[in-house]
Amino acid sequence: LFDELIRLQAGDVADFKKARDTAWKWMLEHSLNPGSRARDKWSGYFEDVPKSTENVNQTTPTMTAYYILSRESPSAADPAWMNHVGHIIDWVRQRFGRGPYFGAWGIDEQGPPGGGGCCSRSGLGSDTSRWAAINAMYFELTGDGQAREDAFRSLNYSTYFAGDDGKVSCCGRGFGDPYWFSDGYGDYLRHFNWAMGALPEFAPQGENHLLRSTSIVQKITYGARSVAYATFDPAATEVLHLNFKPARVASGTTAMVERNDLTEQGYTVRPLPGGDYVVRVKHATSREISITG
Repeated sequence: LFDELIRLQAGDVADFKKARDTAWKWMLEHSLNPGSRARDKWSGYFEDVPKSTENVNQTTPTMTAYYILSRESPSAADPAWMNHVGHIIDWVRQRFGRGPYFGAWGIDEQGPPGGGGCCSRSGLGSDTSRWAAINAMYFELTGDGQAREDAFRSLNYSTYFAGDDGKVSCCGRGFGDPYWFSDGYGDYLRHFNWAMGALPEFAPQGENHLLRSTSIVQKITYGARSVAYATFDPAATEVLHLNFKPARVASGTTAMVERNDLTEQGYTVRPLPGGDYVVRVKHATSREISITG
């Protein structure tokens, strides 16, 4: 929130910078610091659970990892980001992992040392999919093969928490009140979006999807061999999975150049097995983007 307000120059920017920098400095010196007694003491997230520093959870560390990995430059936020995020991934699996089930880890929510944990012997769909998404994002930036494998298997496992009727159970059928909006929809669904943005080949084959943008996507229209969308910011980068190879990509009315990388405005195309394509678009001057094949 502070980062975005600062970027938009909205409100008291100086105070926002001070608050952000103070909080993040504390995180680096304590929660993420191997030499600190506060390392891995991730507690106090859930408002319906009595305060206890011994009752740790996985939401705070995985969201910390998401914050780092979603920065334009993770190393600018945390020079040791690779080690810190790698440790978070391993710690969450070791502390809250359920399974593995045919190679797939389920991730539980919280619990005190030596306790049974909460809230399911099978893990939770939202927490498992979040851990999987962090693995996918970590793979995207590091090429870590185990992270990709864990992302793939735990995302697949997470789908078993969703019923054919669209209901998403937090913890499986044996839980007393299994349907929570935050767990089933606010968290669970977006984690799949995070993962597919990092690994576009995970998106449905033979379909067209805009998977990720560094801006807010305000509108989008899908055609048989076309996609058109508008972003809040004129300068942004998008990731798409398409079932056709683009013949023209335009920023506003200006045709963009296909490139080998996105160090400057343009787009890249990577073919996938089966005939689909991963397309990445970087635009700097227009909010309106159109892709035709």
